[in-house]
Amino acid sequence: LLTSVVTATVSEPIQPVRPAQDINLAQMELGKKLYFDPRLSKSGFISCNSCHNLSMGGSDNLKTSIGHNWQQGPINSPTVLNSSLNVAQFWDGRAADLKEQAGGPIANPKEMAFTHTLAIEVLKSIPDYVVEFKQVFGADDITIDEVTEAIAEFEKTLVTPNSRFDRWLLGEKDALTAVEL
Repeated sequence: LLTSVVTATVSEPIQPVRPAQDINLAQMELGKKLYFDPRLSKSGFISCNSCHNLSMGGSDNLKTSIGHNWQQGPINSPTVLNSSLNVAQFWDGRAADLKEQAGGPIANPKEMAFTHTLAIEVLKSIPDYVVEFKQVFGADDITIDEVTEAIAEFEKTLVTPNSRFDRWLLGEKDALTAVEL
């Protein structure tokens, strides 16, 4: 029985995860700062990492995520790890890509509870961000488009290549246990 399971699984069109390519390093570094910056939230306490905690597998590991004013959301936060490989973003697929997804939580009243306009005003009030946005994007103004592009560029790097499953897909037969197979 185990042999038939292994044979069936090997023939699946699943490919090992590969590291993200074509990363704009300047945008990625800016996006990393923004990802961890709670000043993009109304309270000044919630960052992207609050619900997609990289030290906890890219999620908050809660049944339903907690947002602004301790509001409990209707669903849990999906992991951000390998999210660049998803065909769509959010559980319901309403965002086509990481960039489109990145702006959603900032303006969601149950998540970060800000507006894009206020988030941009906050960023414009921080001299280091003004300088870095100018260096990265070459414009004097900061836009939500640039913010979401930078966050998405950082999220593209959050891949988990060479996992035991990836190694098994590459032919390392002992990478998974019999139970996992």
